[in-house]
Amino acid sequence: MAERAEAAPGQAGDDRPIHIHQDDKPLLEALPLPAEGTFVDPKAKKKAAGEGTGEEPAADPVVARLREAFPDLTFEPVAATADGGPIVTVPVDRWLEVARFLRDDPQLGFDYLSDLCGVDYKDALQVVYQLRGVGHDRRLTVKVNVGKDDPEVPSVVEVWPGAGWHEREAFDMFGIRFSGHPDLRRILMPPWTPDDVFPLRKDFVDRRPKRERKVRPR
Repeated sequence: MAERAEAAPGQAGDDRPIHIHQDDKPLLEALPLPAEGTFVDPKAKKKAAGEGTGEEPAADPVVARLREAFPDLTFEPVAATADGGPIVTVPVDRWLEVARFLRDDPQLGFDYLSDLCGVDYKDALQVVYQLRGVGHDRRLTVKVNVGKDDPEVPSVVEVWPGAGWHEREAFDMFGIRFSGHPDLRRILMPPWTPDDVFPLRKDFVDRRPKRERKVRPR
């Protein structure tokens, strides 16, 4: 009587678990396990941050370095994002100076702009910059506020060349002008869009004529 051929792992008729391997080891064995003591008690974390103790929490090293380099700026309010990176607000007239420092300072080295976007707070506009550094795990969010009557921010294309298209999008959607941008023009809206139309502003009104909706009979 011929013996039944053994099914290959993962094929029909085979009930054995499939193991993904890495360097001739099962993946679960190849991955390093976290060392003991790496999980922090939430209460201990709050105490370390100064919460509930009446003590001032220790300044983030990035914020501390900025305050050291620019003693006339407070960089307030200071908060933290969900991933733990600090948030600082920089005056618009000092932003280009601070941006160059963030990139060139050896202790910071924020040489990568991962994102830039505009925000409308009705009474004012804001530009939000997400910064990273190649080779280290530090993150920083910078917010720059501008008035709606004259929303102009210095371009950071010379600092982070990747900002070019991000700034064009913020200009197109919010009407924020980036002085010094080499090619500041609309990027999403068609070129015949009126100069005062910015679709992501809260006061935006769709001026297109309403078309009658036709429903096909079934």
